[in-house]
Amino acid sequence: MWTDFRLKLRHFFRKNAKIIFIAVCIWSVVFFINLFLKNYQAPVELQTTYEPHTSVMDSGSSVPKKVGNSVEEMLEQYIGYCLEGNVESAYEMLSDICKECSFENNIDNFTTYMINKIGSAKRYAIQDYSNNGNTYIYQIKYSEDMLATGLTNSTYRYTEEKIIFKRQKNGKIEMSVGNFVDYEDIKNVSENEYLKVDVRKVEKYYSVERYTVVLTNRSDYTIVISDQQEDSEIFLELASKDVRMPTVVSNIVLEPNQSQTVKLEFAKFFDNENDASSLTFGSVRVMEQYSGTEVDENIIQSEIQNAIAKFSVNVPVT
Repeated sequence: MWTDFRLKLRHFFRKNAKIIFIAVCIWSVVFFINLFLKNYQAPVELQTTYEPHTSVMDSGSSVPKKVGNSVEEMLEQYIGYCLEGNVESAYEMLSDICKECSFENNIDNFTTYMINKIGSAKRYAIQDYSNNGNTYIYQIKYSEDMLATGLTNSTYRYTEEKIIFKRQKNGKIEMSVGNFVDYEDIKNVSENEYLKVDVRKVEKYYSVERYTVVLTNRSDYTIVISDQQEDSEIFLELASKDVRMPTVVSNIVLEPNQSQTVKLEFAKFFDNENDASSLTFGSVRVMEQYSGTEVDENIIQSEIQNAIAKFSVNVPVT
């Protein structure tokens, strides 16, 4: 019986040897492929969504391609000048109003700024940060050449700044640094028998607005605009009725018939659509007697109570 079984088995293999061989080969191939796939791990690749001309503040906002190409060319040229130490050429790339507002038309001021921002950087990366109409705000990050210096036992340092590009009506693109964005003449005046308030202009930087105001005392009395003795002495009102206090509080006291030019700065982001509407001097005091603030509190309050006049002045800035 056992012999008969072996004969039949041998006969089966001889008859189907070719088919069995092919089947074994196919099974072997499938087996080794499965084994390879089971043990193989694909290398992890860095996933990035880097889009240098798409705003990080609003992913739905991007710089037009033609403008983006011009921006890249201007940045390459400007930063190239800075790294070469060609201060004059870099400075000449800036808009005239940026030179005036950010650097007081003084190339030495620009040189100091440039050294502090770029220093010994060898590499830079650009990113569209925010867009507002025809104004495009880019954030530039400067760093050392990591491939040359490495990071072992060292600290990775970088600096960054915002560079603003504004497309003019004639198509020309102007560049500004020092966070300077825009400038507007206002020339709005409010006056009464005691005081004249002339709001001349506003310089808009990315995070602040700086107003130039000429204050004229038209009386024979001392006029106190601010001395930190009253609430809401000076504030900027926005379209939403929100108010912003000055970033720096200083005393403003006008002697009889004196005129004084002051710069008032308020925190306000340029890409915040809540525009400024008016500048208010909320506690103007016309004083027959003014001893300042370094005296007894009772004297201060008595002089305020005996003021010739107290009033507020509101000047539109739009």
